[in-house]
Amino acid sequence: MRIKRIKMERHIPIFMTEKRGVLHFLTLVFILAALFSFVYRPNVFIRGLEGEGRSNYYVLSLVIIGYIIMSASRFAFYKINRKHPFTFQQFCWWIVLELIFISLGLSLVGWSVDSAQRPFLPIMLHTSISVVTILALPYTISWLYFALQEKKQVISEISSQIKLVDKDREVLNFYDEKDVFRISIRIDDFLYAQSADNYIYIFYLNNRGEKMRFMLRNSLKSIEESFSSYNIHRCHRFYVVNFRKVRVLRKSAEGLLLELDSGNSCEVIPVSKTYATMVAELFSN
Repeated sequence: MRIKRIKMERHIPIFMTEKRGVLHFLTLVFILAALFSFVYRPNVFIRGLEGEGRSNYYVLSLVIIGYIIMSASRFAFYKINRKHPFTFQQFCWWIVLELIFISLGLSLVGWSVDSAQRPFLPIMLHTSISVVTILALPYTISWLYFALQEKKQVISEISSQIKLVDKDREVLNFYDEKDVFRISIRIDDFLYAQSADNYIYIFYLNNRGEKMRFMLRNSLKSIEESFSSYNIHRCHRFYVVNFRKVRVLRKSAEGLLLELDSGNSCEVIPVSKTYATMVAELFSN
């Protein structure tokens, strides 16, 4: 019982309380409800009508009437919710009342044109079943859509907060090409990144000072652009180096080389002619 209470007291998705979300919901419901009504063609709506054209016109009229009632309901909900935010439980009751009013409005219209002159209550009962049946799909799809939009927004906000925390804690968070978080490394433990076709290898030191390797689907250009403010720069077509770890810059027969402090060993990284001048300036500074 405690778990159920927690779920019912949560607030509804933010996107369902925004004006844009309300408009998207109403558009989606109208399209799906109209299509479903003409395919499903509830008998209670068209009983007593003669002719295909007349019945189609009548079904369309009922869809429009139901849409008007729902629009009034949703905009009333939008106005009230701005001043007094709804809980999830209150929102569910609002939907129930919304369905009742839609059923009542359509039943009155159906009762007034019913040539068989059936009692109102049976018409109301069958209309309510038809309304719930027709609107079940639009309601479900819209709920899933808005829940997904809210999760995307939450994930985006969390990612932004993580990136802000990164700068304060001197931590490098690495993401793949789809911007999905993969690994977090203290900047003092990061050594360099090496290109490998569509992947890159991240080299870093673990707690015991041992060099480790992590494969990531991304590009060196993305790593360089993300961490340039941390003194992490490219020195070669295939390498991006943490210049905090560079201890020696020396010249050899093959060209310039960088010697990195990699814990229990010394890592040597080549410097290409394209980056030689920049590397020399970075090292001297």
